[in-house]
Amino acid sequence: MIHLKRARDLASLNTGFTGEGLFTKLIALTEARLANPAKIDWEGILGDWKKMKPFLQRDSSEKCAYCEAPTSDVAYGDVEHFRPKSVYWWLAVCVDNYVFSCQLCNQKYKGDRFPIAGAQLTGPKLPATLPKTKAALKRLMATLCPDPATADEATLLADWLAEDPDLPHPYLEDPEPLFAWAAVETNEEVRVMPPDNASPRAKRAVKAAVDYLGLNRETLARQRYIVYRSLVSAVRTWKLGDAPSLDQIKYMCQPKHPFAGMCRYYAHLAGAPITR
Repeated sequence: MIHLKRARDLASLNTGFTGEGLFTKLIALTEARLANPAKIDWEGILGDWKKMKPFLQRDSSEKCAYCEAPTSDVAYGDVEHFRPKSVYWWLAVCVDNYVFSCQLCNQKYKGDRFPIAGAQLTGPKLPATLPKTKAALKRLMATLCPDPATADEATLLADWLAEDPDLPHPYLEDPEPLFAWAAVETNEEVRVMPPDNASPRAKRAVKAAVDYLGLNRETLARQRYIVYRSLVSAVRTWKLGDAPSLDQIKYMCQPKHPFAGMCRYYAHLAGAPITR
């Protein structure tokens, strides 16, 4: 898992999820909540969040934002709600609650699970009926979720991370310092683990990544090992004086490369001069 950058210029956002498009979606969401708080017809009313997929794929370089495995060649991938819409209903159409995820991380492992250490966020207070004027509607809708074109990430960080979630939000928190990696040569695997002298935050993040995202699942750990062996080979030849090998190391540490977070970890241990 690496730190992702959210593009906030209008050219990089789906117009249906900002400005008037977002306003319309939030009204539909609120009406659905008022009509039946116990069950919202997500697909029938609001399922077009799938239109955000190309934008999220771009942010994560066609990789799952959680496990960093490429999805474009083997699966469609999902628009994943970081905070589950079944609990945090008011964030169902919030772009800042979206990440691009493979189906395994999202559907098989995470699902609606979202472990936190702090107090759970409470939803906005809704009136019995929607206001009649557009100005009043705008004020109410603004309490549901931020517009991605104008959202301030520092404010989001302070408000949303007050829950102290175990899983790091890859857009709002840099996950890389929280994770270390261990090569298991006998099994040809690379597994995620807490760093040496890990903070309580890092220990929780790693446990959640393993338990709720399946980041140590066997197939994934073995895919990582293949990339790890290529990195080790490049490091070895670089240390023997082969300058072009450093270019290969730097290439493998770029955000677009599979398992870049793992590659950066081992490149750093080797003393390679890389930048993120």
